[in-house]
Amino acid sequence: ESVQAVVSTQSTGTLFSQTSKLLKAEGEKPNAVESAVSQALLDLEANSDLANALRGLYFVGAEEVVIRDDKVAVGIHIPFPQQKVYQKIQPKLVRELEKKLSGKHVIFLAKRRILSKPTRHSRNLSKQKRPRSRTLTAVHDSILDDLVFPAEICGKRKRVKLDGSQLLKVHLEKSAQINTETKVDTFMAVYKKLTGKDVVFEYVEN
Repeated sequence: ESVQAVVSTQSTGTLFSQTSKLLKAEGEKPNAVESAVSQALLDLEANSDLANALRGLYFVGAEEVVIRDDKVAVGIHIPFPQQKVYQKIQPKLVRELEKKLSGKHVIFLAKRRILSKPTRHSRNLSKQKRPRSRTLTAVHDSILDDLVFPAEICGKRKRVKLDGSQLLKVHLEKSAQINTETKVDTFMAVYKKLTGKDVVFEYVEN
């Protein structure tokens, strides 16, 4: 049975309705993907050796991304403050969730907020400088890091196509190929959906 509770966040004063492992704004109903992810996490918390690690963890949204006609991935958005805890169990958690979600690739993405570039007017109203981590570029870079985790990015290169559009080439260490090669299409499709930008991944010798 799902447990319902109302949680108030001190920073915003916003009330959230928590249903099982999903935290959404009060009144928002979970979509079918979020319900499936929530149930899968509950099952793992009740009946697996991940039980202790999953206690207290939750997610804030989930969506399907079509990779191609016969392939769909699930992007799971998690609170940024919980990302390091998730990453300790992420490889095993991903494997277990993929079994429960009919073999769909699972990607964990920390929820980040982009702050728009300050205008002259907004700069006068707020004395606070925009943190670099909240810029569009920094958030897009962080999405790439999330996608390939636990592999690490060792280089990036931008190429301008003949039509003026840009293609980002991301270099991963050759040692990561065995664990990531089957998911490269998923990384590309999820990044495109979230940012609108094209990316390709290449493996390089360290």
